[in-house]
Parts: sequence; C-alpha cells; structure tokens
Amino acid sequence: MSDKKWPNVCTEANTCGLTGAAAFFAGIPDAVLVTNGPLWCYFYAFRYLEKPCTKLGSRFYCTQADNHVVVYGTEESLLKTLEQIRQTCQPSVVLIENSCAVGLIGDDIEGIARQAAMPCPVICIDSGGLKGGFWEGYRAAAKGYFAALPLKQRSIVEPWTINLLGCTVGYYNSENDLRELKRLLSLAGYQVLACPGAGSSTAEIANMAQAELNIVVHEELGLELAQFLQQAYGTPHFSLLPPYGIEGTVNWLKRIGEVMWLEEGRMQAVWREAQQLEQKIRMATLDAQRVWGELWFESTLIAAPASVALAVAQAVRSEWADTGPVTVLSHSGSFSYQPPPGIDQLLGDGSMRTEFGRQLELLPGGLLLASSNEKALLQQMGITDVICQNIALPVYDEVNLSNRPLVGLRGACHMMEQLWNQYINLCQRWR
Repeated sequence: MSDKKWPNVCTEANTCGLTGAAAFFAGIPDAVLVTNGPLWCYFYAFRYLEKPCTKLGSRFYCTQADNHVVVYGTEESLLKTLEQIRQTCQPSVVLIENSCAVGLIGDDIEGIARQAAMPCPVICIDSGGLKGGFWEGYRAAAKGYFAALPLKQRSIVEPWTINLLGCTVGYYNSENDLRELKRLLSLAGYQVLACPGAGSSTAEIANMAQAELNIVVHEELGLELAQFLQQAYGTPHFSLLPPYGIEGTVNWLKRIGEVMWLEEGRMQAVWREAQQLEQKIRMATLDAQRVWGELWFESTLIAAPASVALAVAQAVRSEWADTGPVTVLSHSGSFSYQPPPGIDQLLGDGSMRTEFGRQLELLPGGLLLASSNEKALLQQMGITDVICQNIALPVYDEVNLSNRPLVGLRGACHMMEQLWNQYINLCQRWR
C-alpha cells in the first residue's frame, strides 16, 4: 500500500491553465465558475484561490467527472451542475473550464451550455495543463470573457480615468497591492474604472472603454488584453513594471502623468507623502547602521512572475540594499520587458532550474526574494544564513492577515522594515 499523502497545499509556482482561468473569473465577484472535470482538479484550483477569495466556495462548482464520464461524455453531469446554478445563483456570467482529461473527449461543451439555456452568457474553455500553465490559462479566460461580453462603445472618454490590466487574485499579496495602487492613483487625481480579473464586476468592466488609458501592471497577464482593447475600442495602453520602492513608485506615477498630460500640481500630495516616508526611512536606517552596519548581501536571488521579479530587482539595486550579483528567475517564462540596469543574470524558464540551483549554492550571506519553494530548496541544502522574503506564490510558511502592501509608498516602508529586521536578527545569531 502506498504511504503517499494527499497534499493540502499547492507547491507549484506555475500551476495549470485551469487554475489560471479560474483566477481570472474568481476576480469577477458576480461570475460563477464550473470545473468540468474530477474533484482533484477542482480542489487544486480552489485551494490556490480560496485565501484571496474567501467566498469563492459559494460560486465555484465541479461536475465531479469520474472514469465513466471521461469515457461516455460529460453532458449529464454538466447539465445537472448548470441546473443547480440556475436554482441557487444569479450570475452575470458563467465559466465552464474543461480539465485535461475532459478536454480530450471532444464533448461539444458550448452545445451543452446552449441546451441548458442559462439566463446569462456562458464561456467555455479547454484549460487543462495540456493547454499551458497559469499565465496561458489566465490569458485564455480574459480573451474568452471579452469575446462573449463586448464593452460599451467608447463614446465619451472620461478625463483622468484609468483601467488596470493584468492584475489577479492569483498573485501573492494581490489584494493589498492593488489597494495601494488605487490609493496612489486616487491621490494623484486619477479614477480607476475597472480592474478585470481583480475585483471588478461585470457592470464595471462593461464601462472600461470610457477610460483615457489602460495601464498594464503585469505584462505576462495583461499585455495581450491591452492590445486587443486598443484595436477593438481605441483605448491606448501603457505598460510599466509595477512600482516597488519609493523611487520606483515616484517614477511610475511620473511616467503615467507624462502620458496623460497631468499638471504638476495634481501630484503634490504624492510628492509630500514620498518625502515624508523617505525621511522616516532615512532616520530609521541611520540608527540601525550605527549598530549593525550597512544592509549588505553577498548576492541576491529573485524568483517570481517576470513583472514582479524585474521590478523587485530594480528596487533592490536602487534603494533597498547594497548587494553583490543579482540573479532573476521568471516563474512565468521568458521576459518581455527590457530588463532594468543592475541585473547580472536572467533565468527565463524552468529549463534553467539547474543553473538556479547552482546560484542557491552560492547564496550564503545573501538575500532571497521568492516563494516558499525556493526557500525550501535552501533548507534542503542546509543553508541558513540567508535572509528570505516571500514575494510570490506558493507560500505555505506564513500567515498574512494585515493590510501591508509590497508595492507603492507603503510597500516600500514594509519591505525596508522586513529586510532590516531580518538582517538584525541574523546579525544577532552570528554573534
């Protein structure tokens, strides 16, 4: 008898496409999701998304396809599930996502959905792991959504309005980070109309075309959507690395202001807050330096989705710490951004894991900004004198209940606090 246990946490940085598609629709509060597949696939996606979406269980269903269904088709189980949704919910849109095995059957899922005569649009996607990972699934879901639910035409453009694209509940600390982005934009005088896949309802998304500008926050998720919206509705888009650190945040807002012809006076509240926080951080770090010396690391290793990894690397180099070589690994595959200066090595996909393991061996006395997976590899190697900070999923070694972003001005304070406190603790252990 096998002694293997069913894992109760997701331990993959790049989950399957089914999880990515579910993440986009989980971020639409009036959407209902149906996994057309076995319970294993359903729970895999559900466990990944239930922390940021605490009420997801009330609108995430599963047809519970078994071996019989995989052979003879899913029509009966899918119609039964859709009827249950009809009786218990009033969704604005329903996603039906096929798992790997069901996708191979070749069932006419769209035909079955038409037979169910649901009172709202139904979007059908083959989104198993055979179709790619998390990022491919998210992009496919976004494409399917906007094909099925056209936006209101771009008749009247509302001044100083913005949409944020490529945000997701499926990234680490996403709720806190998105809240900080919205706060900063509001402080600068902008209004955010919608964040599809990250909290906006179908009604809010429907009005997206009235915005002046679409800002792509995470290019690996939102660039294709931004290009489609510009072609279909004429909304221009602008892609930037997400704003980490005070300098990164100020530059992020400046570049948006340049594109939108923002008057300098509208940014005064942001500049005042940035200056106050800079002074606060400077005073705290000077005190710490007198006792513990410079915040210095022999090397730095960063592993996260491409946009996060590059933006964090930029903040490390420009303001967070002094460090030796900086190596960046993208969980999401190849880099589409122009890498910022100061990065010594880029590892673009999973095939570079061997090289990444070698970099971990060189990390004693260094800094690791990554997920719990990379931290676990360090522990397996017996390397303990490394400062570790989670910036990406999966995370299974902390409980985070506070409103503490990693991006923006408030995020800059939080990151400096985390790095210094861990550094001081490490110095105390060395003594």
